[in-house]
Amino acid sequence: MAKKVNNEEAEVTEVAEAKEVKETKKVTKKTAKVEENPEVEETEVKEETAEEKPKKTAKKTAKKEEETPVVEEVKDEIVEVKEEAKEEPAEAATESVPAGEVPVEVSVEQKLVALYTLQQVDSKIDEIRAYRGNLPLEIQDIEDEIAGLETRISNFKDESKKNQKDISDYKIKMKETEALIKKYEEQQNNVRNNREYDSLTKEIEYQTLDNQLSDKRIKEITAKDNDVAAKVAQAQMRLNELKGALKEKKDELHSLVEGTEKEEEQLLQRSAEAEKFVEDRLLVAYKRIRKNARNGLAVVGIFDEACGGCFNRIPPQHQLDICTHKKIIVCEYCGRILVDKDIIAQYNA
Repeated sequence: MAKKVNNEEAEVTEVAEAKEVKETKKVTKKTAKVEENPEVEETEVKEETAEEKPKKTAKKTAKKEEETPVVEEVKDEIVEVKEEAKEEPAEAATESVPAGEVPVEVSVEQKLVALYTLQQVDSKIDEIRAYRGNLPLEIQDIEDEIAGLETRISNFKDESKKNQKDISDYKIKMKETEALIKKYEEQQNNVRNNREYDSLTKEIEYQTLDNQLSDKRIKEITAKDNDVAAKVAQAQMRLNELKGALKEKKDELHSLVEGTEKEEEQLLQRSAEAEKFVEDRLLVAYKRIRKNARNGLAVVGIFDEACGGCFNRIPPQHQLDICTHKKIIVCEYCGRILVDKDIIAQYNA
């Protein structure tokens, strides 16, 4: 078998070599003809190209026919992908924006104006509340003291009830001991020997001592109960005084609030409107700065090239950045948000 395979391979190689020899001979003949008669070679080439053209066109048309369904399928897939890409942003937009609301883009300048407005409104609210003085705190203290006194009086009353119950229990016990003493005294008249008489005498003495102890406990609890009653009366008197003072303070506060209540409501409404133009992260930072500041100022202007909160000088580059309104800039020293004269002018306008 191996010999047959080797023979076949040898025959194939001989045939291939013979073909190569024939082709080389043809090429040499053609080159010789071209050198002798170049015009003849051109005509032959043209004839060959003319014969090959219909074959090539046929092959191209066949390839196009094969490729057209594939191209159409690819085009359909591209169109579907584009339609999905168009639908996805629309769905994302509908999800991100609630129904009935139009998304509004707020610039940095508008945020600064809103922050400065918010600061001015909050400062006016602080002034109104400062006008009331310490009345709200005093009222809160009085209410806390009243609550403490009421709890204390309630505890005293519970203690007094317990004392009365203990006194009644000791009185019942005294009656029982007195009945036992009478019983033992009657039994002494009917004893048979001295031993029984001595034992009854000891029992009478024991019950007498127990009765005296109960009487002593009753007196102690009564004195304690009287002390509790005195404390209750004193606390009740103080409670009545505090209730009268609380009423006076509330009336005074009501008279003060009545004149500024409408103005405060308007300012609170204006503050809520200004907060809509400020993002949550910035609003939280504003409230934190305002809480830490002594005068409650979180947004300040630039006066004489210095911060309006801590009065430290601001570098020229920072002043330029503040005037461009491209980003929110805070003071390097106190951390307050800085605005320029243009923002203040827009607020005043």
